[in-house]
Amino acid sequence: MDPFSISSANELFAAFPEWRAVAREEPADDGSSFLVIEIKPPVEAHVEHGLVIDTSNQEITVGFDCYHSHFDQWVGDGNHFGTQAALHFVKQVVSEQVAVISWWQGEQWRGSSQLEAGTQPEQPQWQTHFDRIRIRSWKGSLNADINA
Repeated sequence: MDPFSISSANELFAAFPEWRAVAREEPADDGSSFLVIEIKPPVEAHVEHGLVIDTSNQEITVGFDCYHSHFDQWVGDGNHFGTQAALHFVKQVVSEQVAVISWWQGEQWRGSSQLEAGTQPEQPQWQTHFDRIRIRSWKGSLNADINA
């Protein structure tokens, strides 16, 4: 694997050693390889896609259900950047501190973002055409389907 992927893998596996069993290497365009981890969520999550983490292109991409986010060395919250920011987000997802929210027009996905547990969804400025809001969390306790 490329050096970024190796370093990121070490941090991810230090926090979640059980994920080594489901990790795999994928080939990169430059001839190196990167890490991919796919974690099946509890059935109660009712998601289209489980937790997917990859280290391609010198950044970590974390996806859950219809949402994904990119974490490079410049992305963070002031305390966590890059891999540490991605790891912090993953921990928030699996502990249900954060859910993912997506907006739909019929069966067409219109966009997604994060939603902190205990907060109400707010219509983003970039999203004006939707008729359904879908909220999904790791264990399903924050799940909701709202007709708008």
